[in-house]
Amino acid sequence: MSQVARLLPASLFGRVLLTLVGTFGLFAIATVFVTIYLGLVPVAKRSAADLAGIMVLSGRTLVQLPPELREDYRTRLASDYDLRLAEERPEADPGGYFFPYIHRLQAALEERLGHPVEIISSRANGDRWFWVALKEGDQTIWSGFPRRRIGTRPLEGLVLISGLALLLTLASAAILARHVTRPLQRLSVAAFEVAQGLSPNPLPETGPAELANLARQFNETSRQVRELLANRTLLLAGISHDLRTPLTRLRLAIEMLPEGTAPELVPRMARDIDEMNALISQTVDFGKTLGAGERRVVDLGDLISDLVASQPRVIWQPHPICPYPVDALALRRIVGNLLENALRYSQDEVEVHLDCRLPKPVIFVLDRGPGIPEAEREAVFRPYYRLEHSRNRQTGGSGLGLAVARQLAIANQIELHLGRRRGGGTIVSVRLPAARELDERRETPPPGG
Repeated sequence: MSQVARLLPASLFGRVLLTLVGTFGLFAIATVFVTIYLGLVPVAKRSAADLAGIMVLSGRTLVQLPPELREDYRTRLASDYDLRLAEERPEADPGGYFFPYIHRLQAALEERLGHPVEIISSRANGDRWFWVALKEGDQTIWSGFPRRRIGTRPLEGLVLISGLALLLTLASAAILARHVTRPLQRLSVAAFEVAQGLSPNPLPETGPAELANLARQFNETSRQVRELLANRTLLLAGISHDLRTPLTRLRLAIEMLPEGTAPELVPRMARDIDEMNALISQTVDFGKTLGAGERRVVDLGDLISDLVASQPRVIWQPHPICPYPVDALALRRIVGNLLENALRYSQDEVEVHLDCRLPKPVIFVLDRGPGIPEAEREAVFRPYYRLEHSRNRQTGGSGLGLAVARQLAIANQIELHLGRRRGGGTIVSVRLPAARELDERRETPPPGG
């Protein structure tokens, strides 16, 4: 059973198409056989019996006629029944010709005469002829008829019927399979967009009742997800405002302390307040709508040069002009977060490279840090997930930098990939979408927007 499952197509369309083709194909084969054995075979038997009777009767009549009337009889027989009578054996030319009707005729003749009969095939004037040896006393009369007399073409008919049945089966099966799977494909694409943090357009609630109801439920679920994201943003904004008010008061209180008061404690408290403010800002940024912004043509080399200008320990060779349409603000935040992450975990220099080959330019960020295990390369993009579990912001960060970068990348169709750098460390590739993909991709409103 498992081997059969492996042989089936992976897609639902392929499986439905294969099922329908198999079902319709078996039905077409059964129809052909039923038509042949219940319709054509009885007609062929009756026709063969009639022809056998005419041939036997004509042979006997010829033998009984006076010699002077035989030629006239042969002429009338050829004119009225398209039969020939010969007293000499025709020259055989089998040629491997397949004509099932001859077997029916031979069986009818043997049943009528009560003994086996010989049938040979010959060619005359471009026509195929069939001759039957009829023994009348000591004399043998050869009764023959041309292939055109029967008028049937079984091989051509079988090929035509089979081809037509196959064509109709494939066409109808493809239409039915597409009719069933197209709504599911739209649902699959929309579900993928929701999983990527996008907000797809509502699905059409048409078609069969089950699929229409499924689309209706999905649209309702998608709407609730957008509302949840909007509520999350509003909640985080409110919490941020409520937390920053007492933090501001604490900072003012610290600033108003007499000079020299707790010289070791006061600076530490000020740093803690700054860290809390930074953490609140990052959390609110992540909760906000990190969608796609306006794309405009910018020089990727200049954009990276601006980013690394204030960063220590960054190796960057200015790149020749590399114009490309992109959301510059989103790309700056993505690469900036990656640089910050690389500098935090690596004590050595961090390298940035730009591959401007079209259609998809790629930006690489390489460090010599401890690296990211392959099993955790997807987990590090989750909010608040940190490989360093001490919860120390100086060594582990807030756990939001890569999450924000991933969310922005998804919204702008940018691909982020983490890999192990040869010699140790991590290499991150930022692959921009091809310009034609940006044009073909359906524009969707951002989550919560």
